[in-house]
Amino acid sequence: MRLAYLVGMYPQASETFIAREIAGLRARGHALDIFSLFAPVEGRAEGVTYGWPNAVARLLRKVTGTSALARRWRRRLGDYDAVVAHFGSEPSTVALEAIGDNPLVISLHARDLYVEAERLEEKIARAAAVVTCTAANADFLRAAHPAHAEKIHLVYHGLPRAWLDVPPSDRQRYPDEPLRIVAVGRLVAKKGYGVLIEACARLKQDGVVSHLHVVGDGPLREVLQENAWQAGVGDTVDFAGWAAERAVREAYAWADVFCCPSVITADGDRDGLPNVLVEAMATGLPAVGSAISGIPEAIEDGVTGFLVPPGDAPALAAALARLRDLAARAPLGTAAAVRARARFDGEQWLDMLSGLLVQSAESNGPII
Repeated sequence: MRLAYLVGMYPQASETFIAREIAGLRARGHALDIFSLFAPVEGRAEGVTYGWPNAVARLLRKVTGTSALARRWRRRLGDYDAVVAHFGSEPSTVALEAIGDNPLVISLHARDLYVEAERLEEKIARAAAVVTCTAANADFLRAAHPAHAEKIHLVYHGLPRAWLDVPPSDRQRYPDEPLRIVAVGRLVAKKGYGVLIEACARLKQDGVVSHLHVVGDGPLREVLQENAWQAGVGDTVDFAGWAAERAVREAYAWADVFCCPSVITADGDRDGLPNVLVEAMATGLPAVGSAISGIPEAIEDGVTGFLVPPGDAPALAAALARLRDLAARAPLGTAAAVRARARFDGEQWLDMLSGLLVQSAESNGPII
């Protein structure tokens, strides 16, 4: 089957799930072309069609909106069996205006659903199928769009076998070693890293020695670094920037616990189910995270880690302190690895997605 994939920017370090999805569908025999609204400053991918590839084009977009690009892509998108648009924002708007009578599948995630969604009722009504990556999102969408509830499908991103087939890391520790905490993600407000830094300061005040390793980058990096020093933990919090997959694996192997302190921001932005959370669990790391969005779909409180209220630094510190002893965290880490393999096998979810796409291309109605 020939598929057109519309995305915001490709490739993008914080969206490895899209690259994995594309690779998985190609491995299943689908011919797939990528249409990316924007081009990355560095690292453009060969064979990708870019809509607004430079600063001049982006400036023109502010005048013409999405319609000019949709007209430019309309003839090309008509050559595909189905069009898949990631995100409820501009990519799916371009798709809606460009596809003509072609089947449309929309994939919804987090910010694009709760903050940046455009014409979502119209898009869902037009789509053959709507997929989303958390049960929390699926419930929200079915409640908000009850007339189209039957076409909304939960499809976790899952993990590739390269993650799931590797045995959990063997973390040998000496008594009284600092608690090693790892967090991975963009340095933006919804990730809640300011709350995590405050929690580390509380651990220090309570006599719990910890070391926080943050993998990722973003606009809040300098602010968070300054926060760490002002909180008195600047010497035990390090920011590694973006890292390749091998270095991320090494960070998980180094750590004792993965932390996902996400919050809901004032504009409604939030995480869905961070893929890095499932990666970390697959390596045998217990996790501590906020009880919002899709995070409880991975962390079962008291079984694979601990859930805390979002934005609650004392509760976060208390949960982390419970994991300072190996005997306390080992069974949680074992259960986390089991949960990752049982619920988030990416190959199974890709099989489901592939089936939905085939049905969308062959059906004139919603895919139930």
